[in-house]
Amino acid sequence: MKKTEQMDGRKEAIMEAAYSLFGTVGYARTSMKDIAAKAGVAQGLIGYYFGTKENLLVQVVREWMINRGMAESSSQLKGMTENKDIISNAIQHVVTFRRNNPEWFTLLISLWMESRKNPDLEKEFEAIYSEMKLGVLQVINGLETTLEQVEKESLASIVQAVIDGLTLQAMSKEQDMLRFQENCINGMEWLFKGSQKKL
Repeated sequence: MKKTEQMDGRKEAIMEAAYSLFGTVGYARTSMKDIAAKAGVAQGLIGYYFGTKENLLVQVVREWMINRGMAESSSQLKGMTENKDIISNAIQHVVTFRRNNPEWFTLLISLWMESRKNPDLEKEFEAIYSEMKLGVLQVINGLETTLEQVEKESLASIVQAVIDGLTLQAMSKEQDMLRFQENCINGMEWLFKGSQKKL
């Protein structure tokens, strides 16, 4: 195995371990020692790759939210043209991603909580959330609509808040996931229809 491949493998193992522990035990209760043990690496290697525990949290959140979640969503929606299909498939992706990655929302909440105490983390959180909003806006831009761009941006903020709020309400049980999906689809369609009417 080449040295760069070994290094990349260890970095990936650290991120996977941090994702698992931050998402289940919680950020505050997870130590660098715990992460190193779960990843099977020396603790100093975490500092080498990520510097601090806070930076590791940011990198893990970015990886699962942006690099995986949003990238998968964009890929699944390619070629869809019907509003109903785009909305239902976008929500289906959120539900499936949440089911397959139950730790992801805990990660986002952890980053939000830590960002309240740390101005640097606050900037990172805002940057990640802005990227997530751009992902929602990309979906809205794919819909057939008469909305102006500024109205689409407002709708993206509302949709993002609806998804976050409904995620907090949904538990991990399958029936709750199905209710979450149905509520999201109905809510998105209702928001979209309402946004088409001028006051």
